[in-house]
Amino acid sequence: MSDSSTTGLVPAAMSSPATSAIARRSPSIRRTSHIDMHVEGAEVELLGGARDLITTATGSRVAAEACLRASVDTNGALAALTIAPPSGNSDSLVGRQVAGGFRDAVHAAFPDDAARGTPLALLLDDLPVATLISGYARLYSGDVPADAAKAGMKSDICSGWRSQGTMMTSVRAGIGVPVTLGPTAPSLDADREFDAAGWHDIDPLPEGSMRRRRMIDIHLAGDRWEVNAMFRDTHVQPGGHETVLHEYALTANVDAASQMFLTCSAVPRVLPWVECPVAAASADRLVGHRVDEVRDYVRRELRGISTCTHLNDLLRSLGDIDRLGQTLTTAISNDGETS
Repeated sequence: MSDSSTTGLVPAAMSSPATSAIARRSPSIRRTSHIDMHVEGAEVELLGGARDLITTATGSRVAAEACLRASVDTNGALAALTIAPPSGNSDSLVGRQVAGGFRDAVHAAFPDDAARGTPLALLLDDLPVATLISGYARLYSGDVPADAAKAGMKSDICSGWRSQGTMMTSVRAGIGVPVTLGPTAPSLDADREFDAAGWHDIDPLPEGSMRRRRMIDIHLAGDRWEVNAMFRDTHVQPGGHETVLHEYALTANVDAASQMFLTCSAVPRVLPWVECPVAAASADRLVGHRVDEVRDYVRRELRGISTCTHLNDLLRSLGDIDRLGQTLTTAISNDGETS
């Protein structure tokens, strides 16, 4: 690594990644997704896939799935976008900055997917954060000079970027961003021998690339939705060693009738800076809000050093619980199953 860009590798502040995904239960619906980030110079290629899987007493079946390929140019604009299944108006997004305002443009270009909370809508919604996260690949390779880091970063946007925190203190001093080395990434597919359908198929990740994996698992238990969710960001070091950069787990209970959050708790598993874990408490602020309010509430209210931008993305994705729940309820009714 270049001495001009980093202070060298430092251990992650938290290093307790999950060793497997939770077991599926019946009746339930599970959404899994991933976006891979392949960095070539200042350009980024993004490859993503997502799937909704229903599990009832009669077995499991795919309710919906999607995939995409996107290219982001050296100026941070979307250069190309290919999606499957066909939907919306992809061409209207090409040329736009994959940053602030991009998600509003997605909603305008894909109104049906946005309204139905489809797997494709989630993948498109993830493009800005995936583009941002891809910058870590350049940090690991030493391609970000310290002066560039100092010019391009704003303080106090989240707990880890607080003005007096580890990272911003280093950046202000002209040293650059200290690059953390997280733990080895345990396989979330380790139980495939016993649950081959627990995750959708994902190709191996090449050296130098990054990946974000997500899961939302919803189980109907009486009059409540029991929700388990997680995300993990990883990077593949030279030699094929995959390490975890960020990982959160989350549990919640939602009243099935009112769609109100009764509980919501986040558990930080892997985070880079000592200032990061305190942001987990912000998840509790969803209690008392309806599922369909989540996306707007998180974007409007969860700001500043009491929050985490990566956790916020996980919380925002909970806005799809109602649509996923409706899909599961229909399946239960068709199968004649009771919770």
